[in-house]
Order: sequence, then C-alpha cells, then structure tokens
Amino acid sequence: PPVFSWLAKTGGVAPEEMMRTFNCGIGMTLAVASGQAAQVAAVLQEAGETVTPIGRIVPRRDAGVIYRGSIGL
Repeated sequence: PPVFSWLAKTGGVAPEEMMRTFNCGIGMTLAVASGQAAQVAAVLQEAGETVTPIGRIVPRRDAGVIYRGSIGL
C-alpha cells in the first residue's frame, strides 16, 4: 500500500529498516516445514486463497534483513 512509501519518505526510514519492521503489504504469512509446503498450499488454494511463496528461513548472518529486490520506495 502507498502508506509504506509515505512512511519511508516522511520518516526517513531506510528500505532495510522498513523490511525489518513492517510486513510492507505482504498480508498474512505462514511458516511451514518445507516438506509440507506443497500440501499446505494446495489446501489453501482449494479454499480459494492465493498462495505466493516468499522465502525460506535460514540462520541469520551479519544483517538481520537480507532482501534482494525493491519495495518501490
């Protein structure tokens, strides 16, 4: 939503901090075991939900946020 661009610009919030602090419009998220992801996605899709895998959990490295892309700021 546009509010995230406004907040980043008005508050001088860096993109890394935006990603660390806010979900920036992703909506509801679920974390499931990788071996069950396809089954969970199928159940949700059968219920009419749109499923978009967005990442995976890995051990933290130096930075708390590792994001390759753009949040449109």
